[in-house]
Amino acid sequence: MNGLIIYINWEYFLGVVGTLVAIAYYANGRFTRLETSVEWLKEALRGFTIASENASMKLFEARSPLSLTRAGSRILKESGLEGYIDEHQDELIKLTKLYRPHLDPNHLQDRSFRLFADVPFAPEFEQRVNEFAFANGISIQYLRRVGAIYFRDLVLASQRCG
Repeated sequence: MNGLIIYINWEYFLGVVGTLVAIAYYANGRFTRLETSVEWLKEALRGFTIASENASMKLFEARSPLSLTRAGSRILKESGLEGYIDEHQDELIKLTKLYRPHLDPNHLQDRSFRLFADVPFAPEFEQRVNEFAFANGISIQYLRRVGAIYFRDLVLASQRCG
């Protein structure tokens, strides 16, 4: 005898298949929630890598509120980010929905950081910034954070004046 034969009636088979489908459906919902809740981990990791890079380069003060150092302001200018942000300020404000007056500064800072982490620049400018970052030994995420701090300061200044 070389094989094993198992006889299962169709009611039992449907019960097993139904149970497997229910488990798969439940697990899919769980994994979907897990997928979306990993976003905080991505943000934390990005913040950690930026903070570790800032420890050596010191482009912004690490105390609250974050502010650019002289080196940070110089890098902002030389990279072209300052001019790009000044030129596209209205578009960037619309992207972050920062047009509400008197937005809490911490909330404004978080939105600015999220925007500059992912915002697509114009292709030719993106290439220029990437080349600048590479030539100066700066990660693009760190350079974008410098831009986000500058952008946050611009919006805060316009809120005070408006």
